[in-house]
Amino acid sequence: MNNSLTIIFNAYFSKKNLYRVLKNLKKYKVIVIENSLDTELKIKLEKKYKNVKVVIPKENLGVAKGYNLGIKLAKTKYIFLNNPDLEITNQSIDKLILCAQKIKKFGIIAPIYNNEKIHKNYSNHQIKLNSKSIFFKKYKITSVNWIDFNYLVNKKEINQNLFDENYFLYFENLDFCLNLKRKNKDLLVLKKIKFKHHHSKSTDIKYKNIVILTRAWHYNWSKFYYYRKNFNYIYALTKILPNLTRAIKKIIINIVKLNKFNIYLSVIEVYGIISSIFCLKSFYRPKIKN
Repeated sequence: MNNSLTIIFNAYFSKKNLYRVLKNLKKYKVIVIENSLDTELKIKLEKKYKNVKVVIPKENLGVAKGYNLGIKLAKTKYIFLNNPDLEITNQSIDKLILCAQKIKKFGIIAPIYNNEKIHKNYSNHQIKLNSKSIFFKKYKITSVNWIDFNYLVNKKEINQNLFDENYFLYFENLDFCLNLKRKNKDLLVLKKIKFKHHHSKSTDIKYKNIVILTRAWHYNWSKFYYYRKNFNYIYALTKILPNLTRAIKKIIINIVKLNKFNIYLSVIEVYGIISSIFCLKSFYRPKIKN
């Protein structure tokens, strides 16, 4: 087993994805933060995969707290933060580790999506590096301003710069990247290393509506909080007001269409915006009906 890397998954009703992805990652230590609190899944996964530790928190921690817990529990130098809806080979992870060892000081290094025409996991604004080394050219290493999850970090470099736990879902990663950039930590993508991402499919389809409602509230709450925290309150208002306007329009349109779920969904969006504007905590947690 490779003792230099721990892979961390933040999971929420992700049973099918976890079984799929873990069977190909037996050579690394894995920590799963099981936010759906499924103790039966913990028993089954730990019995089936000896390299896997499943942590059941007291409550659903969300993304920021979940990853922070995983980072604190990991004992290895490098940590690979992931969602369960990815596909990546052992060979690609080995190359990531090699690059980390060569570069040494960095904030984040990441592979890229295998199909960038659909989506990119990093900001479009790319920064030219001064390095002319053959190594950097071989892996097409580029510095960027933001990278989505599914990336590798050096625990020592980020241990004092963990995720802001005021976030539950959305913008925690943008905030994390901004914090690292402000501390002059490089965010690097390796364009020769690729992985597949099944977008927004981490959670089992059975819980689709719960996920939609949760995302609607937290996206809006987190967006305002991000801009208020990192810039100022007035600027945050200018960024969130278009969201509020759209949500109110959708309420009116869906009342006309008599679409009850979409009316409720738009009300949840407004609820998240108003809660954040009034500086309330990120409290919204829809109840799961089994």
